Amino acid sequence: MSVSRRLVKELISDLPLGSVNFAFAYGSGVVPQENERMEDKMVDLVLCTKDPQAFHADNLQQNPSHYSFLRMLGPATITKLQQSTAKVFYNTQIRTTSGRLIKYGVISEQDLKTDLLDWRWMYIAGRLQKPVVDVIEPTADIATWIGQNRLSALQASLLLLPTTFTYQQLFEKLVGLSYKGDFRMIIGEDQGKIAKIARGNADRLEEVYAPLLQADERVSVQNGNVLQDASTPAIYHRLNLLPYEYHTQVVTRLMINWNREHKTMIDAEEVLFALARRHDVADHIERTISTIVRDSSLKQTAKNALSAGVLRSIKYSSEKLIKWGKSIQKAKEETKGE
Repeated sequence: MSVSRRLVKELISDLPLGSVNFAFAYGSGVVPQENERMEDKMVDLVLCTKDPQAFHADNLQQNPSHYSFLRMLGPATITKLQQSTAKVFYNTQIRTTSGRLIKYGVISEQDLKTDLLDWRWMYIAGRLQKPVVDVIEPTADIATWIGQNRLSALQASLLLLPTTFTYQQLFEKLVGLSYKGDFRMIIGEDQGKIAKIARGNADRLEEVYAPLLQADERVSVQNGNVLQDASTPAIYHRLNLLPYEYHTQVVTRLMINWNREHKTMIDAEEVLFALARRHDVADHIERTISTIVRDSSLKQTAKNALSAGVLRSIKYSSEKLIKWGKSIQKAKEETKGE
């Protein structure tokens, strides 16, 4: 069971929330993962604000200790730094009055919209494809963008799956989308994280995505298995439903390769139709999303180290590496036991 909204909202009660029109908590500190204790974890949050500079100005007045040396540069400079890469500014390892550690990111409403609808950075979009705890309910517009993001995630996952699959396989594809290309999955993250999230949140994932599947006339559920239409028209349809930025990168990449090989020029519609007929369409989708995630995760991690400061970065990274080492050791032990 996820942590209640009331309990999480108490953790951010010392923050200036006047300009915040959506806030959510995510990660293992609030959403269950298989065989993990939530009460031992730091709580990760994202605050969406109409005015980032006003938020940072107020927060610097109320909570200057939340910031690293960057606080000396003022709210305008902090906001400019926020506008780089994945458009999020994080304060981490913050001890609340209740004693619980939190990490909170700040993003503007416009940048949230861009990521949810276009998958420009696949950063906050990826977090909102998985179960979260809404701390401050989204506005009607934001709720619509979140719904579209999840529909896009379903389309991408279906393109990565075979004709017949289980709900568990679908959930692992959905959860894994935003980890493709993320260097932290190579070093720094629990190697079994995707499966743990999918299994620990199966009920909530089904609650979100089962209605979307039922509304898809190209999908049917029989005896616990999901069957999808894998014909060329069906794949072409799904490709056209991918987010704009993601869609554009797929088309551009395929167009370059196609034209180089055939010494010709074809338009976007022809490129998508050509991709729909290829047996390796899933490989093209995976490579494209990996490119988006790899770029944003690398740059955002570097920015997070700057915003956290040296000591907090070392502490946070050390904890991640210890957890990663334990997951590697566990995987080895499980392999030996088979």
